[in-house]
Amino acid sequence: MHSQKTKKIARFLALLVAVALILTSFSFVMFFPGLLGASEFAVYAADSETQSNAYLKSEFTTMETLINTIHNNYKDEITYKKLLDGAYAGIFEALDDPYSVYFANGQEGEAFVESVNGAFSGIGVAVKDVNGKCSITQTFVGSPAEKAGIQAGDVVMAVDGVRASGKSVDEIAALMRGEKGTKVTITVDRNGKSLSFPLVRDVIGSLCMTDKMLEGNIGYIRITSFDSDCHIEFQSVLKRLLEAGAKSLIIDVRNNPGGLIGQTAEIADQLMEEGPILHFKQKDEVIETLEATEEAYVNLPIVLLVNKNSASASEILAGALQDSKKAVLVGTKTFGKGVAQQVGELKNGSQIKLSTFYFLTPNKNTIDHVGITPDYVVYNGGEADIEELNSKIDAFVPMVEKVKATTGQVGLNVYGAQQRLQVLRFDVPLNATMDGKTVAAIKKFQKENGLYAYGGLDYATIDTLNKAVWEYATGTASTEDDDLQLKKAIEILKN
Repeated sequence: MHSQKTKKIARFLALLVAVALILTSFSFVMFFPGLLGASEFAVYAADSETQSNAYLKSEFTTMETLINTIHNNYKDEITYKKLLDGAYAGIFEALDDPYSVYFANGQEGEAFVESVNGAFSGIGVAVKDVNGKCSITQTFVGSPAEKAGIQAGDVVMAVDGVRASGKSVDEIAALMRGEKGTKVTITVDRNGKSLSFPLVRDVIGSLCMTDKMLEGNIGYIRITSFDSDCHIEFQSVLKRLLEAGAKSLIIDVRNNPGGLIGQTAEIADQLMEEGPILHFKQKDEVIETLEATEEAYVNLPIVLLVNKNSASASEILAGALQDSKKAVLVGTKTFGKGVAQQVGELKNGSQIKLSTFYFLTPNKNTIDHVGITPDYVVYNGGEADIEELNSKIDAFVPMVEKVKATTGQVGLNVYGAQQRLQVLRFDVPLNATMDGKTVAAIKKFQKENGLYAYGGLDYATIDTLNKAVWEYATGTASTEDDDLQLKKAIEILKN
């Protein structure tokens, strides 16, 4: 790809988008060529705005006086740096934008950028904010977190004894990251049970996709993130599938929180004919459009799988392929994060991550807080009412009793198991009693999940129940036989 249009993609190669809440994985970054002075992206203010400079100068003088007054008269010792860091952080709080962050410590910003590029030192998890809590959505294969037994769905409660409550996900990310070989203890809540995991940080560098050949010569590619060389990896994987005889393609970006815009655009460019891939909007005006080249890398029937955890860069790919009619989308409505950020460094060594653009689909449809609705809405497990599902999950009681319930017993664990079994479509009452229906349902669940099928509610069954509900709620099926979205994709391509 050597056309002039491709250069537009390269210009944004470092621009990253994701669910702003990704921990050691992906967020969104583009370096300001000269902080707040990048002419390529400048949007100049109107005359009325430039006239406000006098007002700013006046207020800066007032702020200087205030800082000096506090420094000299506050009841305790406090440094100018701490006061100024608070002032800078307050500016970002005023934006009321969870994606814009002030990094008082430049090392935090650098670690963030390293994680975005797909190689970083940490524990190997991705998280997002769920009802104000830091919830783990993914553990990377072979990472310290996975080896220790941390699971998707765990809620981070503390890092080395520092409570996560009241901290942003970016702040928690900074606590988890660190040099290779250093130790860190992560405390999580798993369905009401507190668990601590002593870990040794390591360099996390993982491939961003996996592939295989499905029946009917259908090539399958799962993209887990859009890191710094994702488009090259995609090109290689696609070539391998084509050489193996693939006649159609399923691309899976379910639970993919995002990544670099440039990588997403490059992948879309390999699949699309000429036309827009996405538009950037700032202050209600489209200021940039990324265009596909005239030569698509491949021309195959494509189905793209998405779900509610497909965010940002994943939504760019989904919007581009849907609007260009290059792919059919199957799954559930996407997350709805249509905002891009840039990262820059201030003169004092601190760094900022600032939301600078909205991004729109080729047809200029809004993504932010809207998401993308698939052509075929399919819910894994048959649950069509997501709000009702979330309401049920929010009402779950913890299963923390130190007892293995059997026939006739009553307890909180039994009630919690019944709640979870109902979500999984088992016909059980909510009576906290191990009656005949409940024992039969547990026995059936155990058999289906490879457990000893005797109908008792033991610890292994409780853990498996929690995992099954998580997979159900996130649209991640444990086996292909349970994956109704994948089945629908195969059906579409076969027909």
